[in-house]
Amino acid sequence: MNRDLSLPPQRVLFASGVIPELHGCSETAEFIATLPRALSESGHDVRLIVPAYTPMLARTNDHIQVSRVRLPGTHREARILRGQTEQNGILYLVDIPGNPGQSGDQVLSDAVHCGLFSRIVALVAINQAGINWQPDLLHCAGWQSALAISLLAGEWSRPATIYSMHEANHHYCQNEHIKALSLPVELLKSGALEMGGQFSFEKGAILTADELLLPSDGYRHELLLNPDAHPLAPLLKERADRLASIPSSIDYQRWSPTTDPHLEQHYDSSSFELKKLNRQRLLGELGLQLEDRDLLISFLATDHNGADSEQILGLLESLAPDTPVHILAAGRGADPLLQPLLDNVERFPRLSVHTLDDSGGWHRMLAGSDCLLLPAPYYPSAQQAQCALGYGTVPIAHATASIDEAVTDATPANLLHGTANGFLYADATVGELTDAVMRASKLYAKPPIWWEKLAVQGMEQNFQVRDSLTAYLQCYQSAIDNPATTPVH
Repeated sequence: MNRDLSLPPQRVLFASGVIPELHGCSETAEFIATLPRALSESGHDVRLIVPAYTPMLARTNDHIQVSRVRLPGTHREARILRGQTEQNGILYLVDIPGNPGQSGDQVLSDAVHCGLFSRIVALVAINQAGINWQPDLLHCAGWQSALAISLLAGEWSRPATIYSMHEANHHYCQNEHIKALSLPVELLKSGALEMGGQFSFEKGAILTADELLLPSDGYRHELLLNPDAHPLAPLLKERADRLASIPSSIDYQRWSPTTDPHLEQHYDSSSFELKKLNRQRLLGELGLQLEDRDLLISFLATDHNGADSEQILGLLESLAPDTPVHILAAGRGADPLLQPLLDNVERFPRLSVHTLDDSGGWHRMLAGSDCLLLPAPYYPSAQQAQCALGYGTVPIAHATASIDEAVTDATPANLLHGTANGFLYADATVGELTDAVMRASKLYAKPPIWWEKLAVQGMEQNFQVRDSLTAYLQCYQSAIDNPATTPVH
């Protein structure tokens, strides 16, 4: 991959509380796994800083301690460990006593832990954390690291800052969380974090970042036109001149059925018939018995919207008893979004709920399923749909503006012209979802060549990150050249 020589190489620090090893199904994790590597391969000095979650600390031989930092308002210290990413890039792990993954009486809440992590990210960004390196730009992805941007707003020697949003949900913090962080009085008085008696790290980042990024042109359009689409949509509209959108991309070194190490049977668009072997192995792994004519639809629990489970239960209620459809829902650990489905497994024989215990579980589900269900009211990007398309797994999706960027509905005309790759429905209602599933089931019941043509059309699309790399670099240069004025002094 060749970088654009018209743009100088940058020193970029990526900060995120979401990592592929533990949160590999989320859009933020995919973003963190994809863009830093592409930038590094293009000649930029890219480093990633994340919390030192317990499973990562277990690999003690992979990391060395490079610094210790006093936690604000406490007598405790956090360690900064240096290691390598899977792509041999530089990785910093911030080990904070009371990590939510640890045991003991001093375990911190997620909000406090992420706030402390953000405070250390801010120190690294201004070269005050003892690692002897300062970035030109800090790119924070997700609310877990967002506080670092508003903490830096009043620093004269700060790097440029970019905040990118990858979740449709919004995370609030309470007064006790803010007190535990010992935040600067100037930041608290500015009102940059306050939201109706609660607090938001994300609000502070949106208010003070030099540039803001969304992973979809369609989602940007939705947020600017619909103030109800997100609690921070009105604030984003106020900063529309600094709100850019770059469509999400896929890391095909991690998400390709031709090389995926988690699959026992590889395949591509020219050997699509081999995909059915992954279905057989997935059913055996999960102990499911389905007929060949049963359409297997996977659903991955995410925090896009808690109403997804209600939609699925409504779908199962609406389907005729003899409809050859099976829903396979999955999530990580004790995911509360799965609980409504778990409570109804005995009512619906066509519903299975499983826990993804390893990083390859989602890969095997994609390869072994016929369809991927995406029923949320809003999706910041089409990333899940893009992954599914690459595996020949046909999306059944609510036609949000971001989903429309990757999925074309299987209307008779689109099927005839070979442009269809999924099933879309306009309104997020049980009735329209049921109609879309029935359309998919009817097509699946036709001779296999019909379904193969639809799936292969999706497999032959391409969402390479290199196609959007120049757009990211231009956004970075804009943040460096045009720092925002800040309300925090």
